[in-house]
Amino acid sequence: MSGIGLISNPYSRKNRRNPSRLQKLIDIAPDKDLVKLPVSYEEMDNAMIHFRDRKIDILAVNGGDGTVHVTLCALIKAYGKKPLPKLAILKGGTMNQTATNLRIKGNSIEIFQRVIKAYKEKEQVKTKKISLLKANEKYGFIFGNGAVCAFMDVYHRSGDPSPLIAGKALLSTIGSIVVKGRIYKEIFTPFIQEITVDGFSFGKTPYLATLITTIPELGLGFEVMHRAKQDHNKAHMIAFHEGAKIITQVPRAWFGLSLPPDIADDTTGKSFIIDCEKPFKFTLDGDFYTSSGKLVVETGPVMDIVME
Repeated sequence: MSGIGLISNPYSRKNRRNPSRLQKLIDIAPDKDLVKLPVSYEEMDNAMIHFRDRKIDILAVNGGDGTVHVTLCALIKAYGKKPLPKLAILKGGTMNQTATNLRIKGNSIEIFQRVIKAYKEKEQVKTKKISLLKANEKYGFIFGNGAVCAFMDVYHRSGDPSPLIAGKALLSTIGSIVVKGRIYKEIFTPFIQEITVDGFSFGKTPYLATLITTIPELGLGFEVMHRAKQDHNKAHMIAFHEGAKIITQVPRAWFGLSLPPDIADDTTGKSFIIDCEKPFKFTLDGDFYTSSGKLVVETGPVMDIVME
């Protein structure tokens, strides 16, 4: 056995509020040489190189979606074509969407203890295969542009990220849709783009938003991306048309039903080429980036996510 690496941001909101929890994680880590607390991108890169050279079996990440996203980018940069370690998500952040999708129970310490116990006793842990998404050399699980980014702006303006704030932002958005207020105008501004999925073009079309994910749930119990569960090598895409009455589709989204073709282009695939008339903003696992106007979003590599 080569060991379990532990990554944690010591300055994250949860770690600042509860430093004893981080110290407990460090205390129970089997190999203190495999505990890294990076506070910069350079330190994160160096930590991944260290884990690669030590040939760890499992990388445990104490953080939320943002920390996992940054870790994955550095991990793949360091490993290149080498086999990746299994990923254990310890739910140490404010938002833990990937862990929620996987129904991982318990707090950071409980999850880490289970992973360590299974690794020591069985030398093999229970995992689930999930593909990453790659966009502009960045890696994550949830991609969005258009109204998705606009909603994320509303979400971040509503307060510190949390499920409660996400619910508040959603209610504000629904209220603004009803009265066609400021938030409605921010979010429901169409833009022209051509989307090509695995060689098939949907043509140049006015869209409100594009969502591409390899996990089904986007928060608050919505499994709108339910087809992401069908094939771990593919992602589910929904591109909402201009004028789509999205609010009327909330019940369908809640129950994980497909959306009508007049509402959205709905498909699965491995390669998604987005060709827009001008540069556009996109989000990957909550972090924002800018595309020059043409962007390739593709699946891979496939990660083994620890399910203990």
